[in-house]
Amino acid sequence: MAVRKLKYIVTTTRRSNPRTRSLAKELALSLPHALKINRGKARLDELVEYAKGLGAANLVIVGRGLQGNPGRIEIVNFCSSEETLYRLILKLRGVRLAREYGARPRPPPEIAIVAQAQPPSLELGHELAATLNLPLLETDDPSAVKGVYSSIILVEPLTGGLLAVKFVSPEGEPKGPRLLV
Repeated sequence: MAVRKLKYIVTTTRRSNPRTRSLAKELALSLPHALKINRGKARLDELVEYAKGLGAANLVIVGRGLQGNPGRIEIVNFCSSEETLYRLILKLRGVRLAREYGARPRPPPEIAIVAQAQPPSLELGHELAATLNLPLLETDDPSAVKGVYSSIILVEPLTGGLLAVKFVSPEGEPKGPRLLV
């Protein structure tokens, strides 16, 4: 039996709903070497110890917001040192699941973050890259990484100060959820 090397543990908050659980499942399928677990009544420190025991470097917690939609994603990185946890909290304004696009997420072997060289998307790209331990590529043309990565996390600015975080192929095909941050 082969042992799977894990990088990410994905779970939900304690009182989740079906849409929040669906987003957690799609995130686990969109990230390489990820595992979705059911939280149950576990506290945050218990989740961190469990993830460390499995050899994971990050814990991704999906929480619900208003009107039943997912409202936030908390990413905890604990590979930097034993005492400190680096947290990134993304407040979600909207979520579109891959199944709504007609796409079926599959775990990619490798993934990178691609951000446009504009300040808001580049800042979020740097934060995501640091938290998720992924490479950041600054380019306005995502198809430039076509031969290297089969799946990317594209960070692009939208009107009104919002940012879109999309799990797509370098050609722009949906490979996972789309998040409005």
